[in-house]
Order: sequence, then C-alpha cells, then structure tokens
Amino acid sequence: MAKNIKSKTDPEIIQRFQELIKDKGLNQNELAKELGFSRTYLSSILTRRSELSGAFIRALYKKKWPVTYIMTGESESEDAREWKERALK
Repeated sequence: MAKNIKSKTDPEIIQRFQELIKDKGLNQNELAKELGFSRTYLSSILTRRSELSGAFIRALYKKKWPVTYIMTGESESEDAREWKERALK
C-alpha cells in the first residue's frame, strides 16, 4: 500500500514553517536574504501559491533549519521539541 505523501503546499507544513520563522523573530525579507531567495518567492510559499522547491529545501537544510520537522512534524533521531530548540539557536 502506498504511503500517504503530503504536498509541499500542505497547510500543516506551511504552519510549522511559519511557526519556526516567527519563533526565530525573522521577517520575510530577512529570511529570504538568509536563504538566497526573493521575498516574493518566499511569500508565494507561505501563501501556498508555490511549492517548496528542492533548492529551497536544500537551502533550509544548509542553514540548519529542521527540514524533517518542517516536512513531517517528526524527526528521525530527536523529538520535534529538540528540533525546534536547535532551529532557534
């Protein structure tokens, strides 16, 4: 039986991402600059007009954002709370 794979525009994924952005105290301009993407593209992700691209997910990973937590709400080796705490450092 196939696994239930969520879209990269799934509201739960976007909500987790938005919560982390808020918790880090970043605005869209700051985050877009940090990740090397335009604010317009970031805004289109946050409003679910665009999916998170592979390049965007890779940029999050390189900047130590908890990609597994963002995408699934879970982590492979730590619980979600530890991922969130690490992301806020």
